[in-house]
Amino acid sequence: MKTFLTVVALAAVGSLAAPAQSPGAPAQGQEHAVAYRPFTDFHGILIDAACRDFSRFNLGLAPQALPAPAQPSNAKAAGGAAASGITVDARTLELERLDVMPHQIADLVSRQSDPTCAIKGNTRAYALLMADGRVADLDEGGNTFADAAVKADPRGRAMLAGQGAGFKPTVTVSGEVQGARIVARAVTIAPR
Repeated sequence: MKTFLTVVALAAVGSLAAPAQSPGAPAQGQEHAVAYRPFTDFHGILIDAACRDFSRFNLGLAPQALPAPAQPSNAKAAGGAAASGITVDARTLELERLDVMPHQIADLVSRQSDPTCAIKGNTRAYALLMADGRVADLDEGGNTFADAAVKADPRGRAMLAGQGAGFKPTVTVSGEVQGARIVARAVTIAPR
C-alpha cells in the first residue's frame, strides 16, 4: 500500500510540473504563427465624443470664439447699487465683487462645452470625424493618446489656459476598427 501511495504521489507531482495544454492546442514546438494585422492610419478631425449634435452642418461649423472680457462696472462711482428695494453701499459692493470676480476667470470658458463639438477643457472622450462624414469613437487608450496630443499642441495649451477657443485639430489615428470604435495605438495632431 505504501508503494502504491508513493507512485500516485509521484504521478501527481509529475502532472503538476508538466505544462498545461488545452485539448485543441498544438503540442510544444508546434506553435502556429499568429496572423499579424498591421494597424491602419485614419485621418480626420478630432472632436468631442460627448457632443449632442453630430449633424454634418454642426460638425462643419468653426468653434465658438471666446467671449470678450467683461468691462469693469461703474458702481463705485455711482455710490452703490439698488435692486428690488435693496440698496447696497459702494464699499460692501466692492468687497463682495472682490470675493466673486476671481471665479470668473478666462479658463472657466474653456471648461464649458462647445455646441460645435470642438475640443474644450472639459473633453474626456474623443471621436474622429472622417472625410466621408463617419464618426468613430476612440477607445479608452485612444482617449488617453488624444488627451496627451491635445496637451502637447500649442493651441491645446492655449485653450486649457483660457487664452484660446476650443479647436478641432486635424489628426492621424493609428489603430484598428472594432465595431464602431477605433482601438488606437497612436494619435498625432497634424501641424497647421
